[in-house]
Amino acid sequence: MALVWKGEYGVADDAWHDATSNYKPSSQTAVSSVIEIGVDCKEEEEEEDGVSRVVEGFVERHHTERSPLVELPPALILEVLKYLDARALCIISCACTLFRRLASDSHGWKDFYCERWGLPAGLSPATASSSTGMLSAPPGKSWRELYVAREERCKVLMGRFRMDTLHGHTAAVRCVRLLPAANMVFTAGYDQTVRLWNLEEGLPLACSHPLGETVRAIAVDIGLLAVAGTDAVVRVWRAIPECAHLFDVAGTWSAVNEDGAEMPLYGHTGPVTCLGLDATHMYSGSWDMSIRVWERSSFECVHKLMHMDWVWALVPRGRRILSTAGSDVYAWDVETGQQVRLRTRVHTGQAYAVEGSRSGHFVFTGGEDGAVRMFDDRLARRHHSNSKIAVEAIAAWVPHKGSVYSLAFEDPWLVSASGDGTLAMMDVRQIMKRSNGNGKSAANSVPLRWCHHTSAQVAGKEGEEIVQRFLPGGSHQSAYCVDLGADRVVSGGEERIVRIWDFSQALEIESRVQASRSNRRHRRKQIAMPLTEQQKWERKSGPRLGVSGTSSKGIDDKELPDWVARSRSRRGQGVGAS
Repeated sequence: MALVWKGEYGVADDAWHDATSNYKPSSQTAVSSVIEIGVDCKEEEEEEDGVSRVVEGFVERHHTERSPLVELPPALILEVLKYLDARALCIISCACTLFRRLASDSHGWKDFYCERWGLPAGLSPATASSSTGMLSAPPGKSWRELYVAREERCKVLMGRFRMDTLHGHTAAVRCVRLLPAANMVFTAGYDQTVRLWNLEEGLPLACSHPLGETVRAIAVDIGLLAVAGTDAVVRVWRAIPECAHLFDVAGTWSAVNEDGAEMPLYGHTGPVTCLGLDATHMYSGSWDMSIRVWERSSFECVHKLMHMDWVWALVPRGRRILSTAGSDVYAWDVETGQQVRLRTRVHTGQAYAVEGSRSGHFVFTGGEDGAVRMFDDRLARRHHSNSKIAVEAIAAWVPHKGSVYSLAFEDPWLVSASGDGTLAMMDVRQIMKRSNGNGKSAANSVPLRWCHHTSAQVAGKEGEEIVQRFLPGGSHQSAYCVDLGADRVVSGGEERIVRIWDFSQALEIESRVQASRSNRRHRRKQIAMPLTEQQKWERKSGPRLGVSGTSSKGIDDKELPDWVARSRSRRGQGVGAS
């Protein structure tokens, strides 16, 4: 059986042989230790940092005495590592070389990465290994390195930025979407056109012909572009690899590649307000109070999800679809089309925006009351008949005077765009840690009030969370849409301009600023240091003796400091000896 394990987990074989060559064969004690650790991890999974405490205790024991765990084949050790989170894997990797290599090779890092940020740019499920069926990291990188680097990049959104503006739309911009894998931005709005832009250079790449409708929604990935608006038609384009800007929205490639031509989809009876894409389906929501689920390969409608009011927003997350209609928030099962959860009266007025974490555990909503609310789908349902607003939110912000029209989430940052023209940024990682899915949460909902914001970091009223940052828009006109990437924020609105906040150089700029500050502190310390006797005498008597242009002749030794007299004496002795 050990040979089978080695064949399946060849990546870890070298580490296993290096670290176990001096150990005795596996024993029953070793197996018991593995089972005990795995059971302990399962039992403490619901407790805050329970697994980490188990691992810390194990690492301490490993340093003081030889652990039988290292005698086991790598396959069994990797099975144990599956129960650990990212922090625990980092801790156990400090125990020995074997654990370090196995923890780095563990496919748990892939799960941690994809659960927070999805697949890295340039990767797709089609790139899975044909032999193992597992998704491989980019060449020269491990999933652990990707995770650590991305976690480090999360800091950039609190750094300095460069703001670019894209001009070209002749009316208000209603929707924006980033496609970092292709270095592109997609925008559309009331001028009835779809425009494609280069993200780095800010230059226009293509513009569609007038579509005869206000475009209210865009969904895009590396293989498909979908747009829709007020005429209830969903228009889709498949990617053309030979095309420099992927999608033939201008219709110039139709004679060369018919597969990339515009394709209209009919079925809705009211304006389409939102679109979504995942690996197998496309989703469209409309004011006809329905969401239609389309097969991505054939574009056939396979489900119709009915709501009780106009559908304002949707987002697919894992096996679920999150949507808002009226003031309510829905969760649907993608495969069956069944309603999984309904939250009523989440906002006072309409709930215009919805977002969610990729794991599907956390749901964010924005509404007409200017509030942003956060829910944990792992918490048990609670009914409060006396409240006019749902009170099961684990966190709430009220950063805006106007309605919240759009939300964007890229773990751990949540960005909201409002009718008051501002963009607010919230860091939700501490709230995620606080709410561990067992109903224990430090945040309780209270009646929401608007809080005035004048600084970069704003604490709300009692029961409200802190807003970490407000992005300057340069205008008081409405911001209708926002999208968020790893180091970019893109927004559009009533002023017909698309704004891009570029944080890609934030860490480098901060490093230079810190180095400059350190140099200035060092110079100030040197200036403030007390002068030595030599420095005091030189300031009083001029340049140091013996320097060109000065002479010490005519000055009696008694008038000179001791160090000058001793120097003269040594020079005189040297001359006499020669």
